[in-house]
Amino acid sequence: MAGVYIHIPFCRSICHYCDFYRVASACDAGLYTDALKNELRLRAGYLRGEPVETIYFGGGTPSVLEADKIQEIIQAVSQFHGVAGNSEITLEANPDDLSDAYLRSLRELTSVNRLSIGVQSFLDRDLVLMNRRHTAAEACECVERAKEHGFADISVDLIYGIPGSTVADMAFNLNRLFNLEIQHLSAYHLTIEPKTVFYRKLEKGLITPVDEEDSHAQFTFLRKQAGNRGFIHYEISNWAKAGYFSRHNTGYWKGEAYIGLGPSAHSYDRVSRQWNVPDLRKYLRGITDEKPVFEKEVLTLNDHLNEVLLTSLRTMWGVDLQKIRQTFGLSVAETLMKGAEHYICSGHVRKEGNILTLTEDGYFISDAIVRDLMV
Repeated sequence: MAGVYIHIPFCRSICHYCDFYRVASACDAGLYTDALKNELRLRAGYLRGEPVETIYFGGGTPSVLEADKIQEIIQAVSQFHGVAGNSEITLEANPDDLSDAYLRSLRELTSVNRLSIGVQSFLDRDLVLMNRRHTAAEACECVERAKEHGFADISVDLIYGIPGSTVADMAFNLNRLFNLEIQHLSAYHLTIEPKTVFYRKLEKGLITPVDEEDSHAQFTFLRKQAGNRGFIHYEISNWAKAGYFSRHNTGYWKGEAYIGLGPSAHSYDRVSRQWNVPDLRKYLRGITDEKPVFEKEVLTLNDHLNEVLLTSLRTMWGVDLQKIRQTFGLSVAETLMKGAEHYICSGHVRKEGNILTLTEDGYFISDAIVRDLMV
């Protein structure tokens, strides 16, 4: 399988935690749609004929695009790369964009069959702090509306570890979430990145990060409660009911090829990685000149090994030592196992047969574990 990621960088306002490439305006939607279609044409051979099984509109805020423009892009993917009949097509959306009229247009005019809704919190004080444009009530209402319009595959994003948050807040958020009876949950710990509003507030002492103990308690509570409700914890930040794993993101974690379109989007063809310039004007100029502006890195064997560790260890499928031996050699597998022994003894990594997976405690320090195991 192969995937297509489409970056829509436009936002009506900038969230205080966001460090993704985005612009707080929208250029002409037709101009940008044409640029994406032209990039698809210019890179028609990138996936080497592999059928596209997943399309993901991310951002930014993809729901600022009208339904007809979304479908134009989907049709261009089909024209230049071929789309499988049972493809998963996901649209990230903000709650305040999901009006009855917009949802109706998505159902009637597009092939979108999965929504990923950026709720982030069901507490209004958190939403104000993060500069989200919707209220908690609007978040609940939009999910119910989406279900009424026939969307049966809905994911909700939450952020935990927000300054001032507690386990009680997590309990409140999860209670509201589970009452909506959605199929997928993505929950991310807040990371305060440079060049964000939160970072400037942190420097000025206007916000205080949640300490590690409280963060761990929130994550542990989330994992337990989601499991009790029948959600499978299949990746560090993702839980789903059986049959509702994100096929697109699972493709990333399992090393499938994908093409990324739009400024700052990344692509991977199993041989190299490349990423488009993170600048809308330069991106549009390059497409107009039929010379897309990007950087490219051909991956070494060590790079491939590190990619496997970085992606696989985050999931419930873990790292398969037998595959490591077959692909990278016996000595590499032995070195990896020697590095993992410390974390097995400390209770952060579990070994079952040839499979290495993270334990609950391991999930919380996953970045450090992966760094230690990388070549």
